[in-house]
Amino acid sequence: MLAEAEIAKIIENEFVKIEFFEPDLVVYNYKPGIHLTWLMVQQVAKETNEMINYKPCYMCSIVGEGLTIEKEVREHGTKAEMLTYTKASAIVQNSLAHRIIANFIIRVQRPPVPTRAFNNKEDALAWFDKLRLKDK
Repeated sequence: MLAEAEIAKIIENEFVKIEFFEPDLVVYNYKPGIHLTWLMVQQVAKETNEMINYKPCYMCSIVGEGLTIEKEVREHGTKAEMLTYTKASAIVQNSLAHRIIANFIIRVQRPPVPTRAFNNKEDALAWFDKLRLKDK
């Protein structure tokens, strides 16, 4: 089960902590109060792809309180080329503003991989477990 996986690798910088759990889970813990730019997203994607050795994984983004997102991130972050190594994506948020943004991304931009919003990490990981069972 993904919820019981052990951390294999960690990368941390000033705006996000990225945790890789074997065999195929990446958790992004975005820090509170940051303004997420397109350059930051590109940096995170590069570091993640190297960390996972370019193999598809489940991606869980935990949104920090007060996080804001640059327009370019919203426009380009869900395109297929940004999700090459993503099996499914979960957005964990706990504010109305972040819920609105997550729903906009899911319903309007329609990412090319299964994507859902959750209020907590446990529910997101349980969803990934269900998807894993279907993939077998």
